[in-house]
Amino acid sequence: MIGIIAYLFNEHLTFLEIGASTIALILGAILANFTVKFESGGKWMIKSVMPVVIILLGFGLNLKSFFTPEFGYLGIVVVLITAITSFSVCYILGRLLKLNLETSLALGAGGAICGNSAVIAVSPGLKLKEENVGVILAIINVLGLITFLAIPILSKILNLSTEQGGIWAGSVIHAVPQAIAAGEAIGPEAMLIATTIKLSRVSLLIVIVPLCAILANNNNNNGDEKFKLGKIPYFIPGFLLAAMLSTWIMPTEISEGLTLAGKLMLLPLLASVGFFINKESMKSAGGPILIVGVVSTICMLISSYLTIIMFT
Repeated sequence: MIGIIAYLFNEHLTFLEIGASTIALILGAILANFTVKFESGGKWMIKSVMPVVIILLGFGLNLKSFFTPEFGYLGIVVVLITAITSFSVCYILGRLLKLNLETSLALGAGGAICGNSAVIAVSPGLKLKEENVGVILAIINVLGLITFLAIPILSKILNLSTEQGGIWAGSVIHAVPQAIAAGEAIGPEAMLIATTIKLSRVSLLIVIVPLCAILANNNNNNGDEKFKLGKIPYFIPGFLLAAMLSTWIMPTEISEGLTLAGKLMLLPLLASVGFFINKESMKSAGGPILIVGVVSTICMLISSYLTIIMFT
């Protein structure tokens, strides 16, 4: 029911531009603070439905986007520097604030790749608790909304060209719809560039998802125990296979249909994650996670802006 409501809200209140998945998360969190009877259902959703959603979202990745003319050399450099900045700041600051590695990696993925989808994609491999996933998603959504509102304004204040503004929007803003909308606010050419850059960032999931699982596994193992291929959750090779099939083999109509199914299933899933966002979870983990998220987002904004200025 929450998923349906979130979908209808997003369809009819287009001026908000925050996305149906964000609305579902917020509604789930609101409901969680009025009742305590949904946690078991939320855990079942996260355990059983999340892997299927991750695989279906893999059909939305077109790995050829790395090689389009709109992306180009500058786009590659900016995307890589932004991603490295996000993960590096989250790791270093997370250690200083005594966050565990898994939480830092999930925060880094949310900022570097694609917000909600990235956090959802890496969290099973990282074995994050539901409460932590909820807090991370809440913070990532707030920061994504802030960057969505700020970049078109800052692009005009800093007198960036439409190309520069499009690259900046695509390389920093967390959610795909927000990146596209911000690019449109800058200009038609900026919207195309922002879309391409953003989708290229999403394609990095094909590397980040298994890498996070390996790092988390090694971090939790004893020193003499090595990572075993058999320990990789089934959704990781499924996700990689889905991306490759949609890029080189599968007809576009089928891959788009499967991606749409994944996006629709993401709505009740994020509502379920929202069930674990309550006063207790925000008090216990919100402070340090919020600090890491804010600092990493600011560093992403600065590093991508400086890169754009240096290379154009």
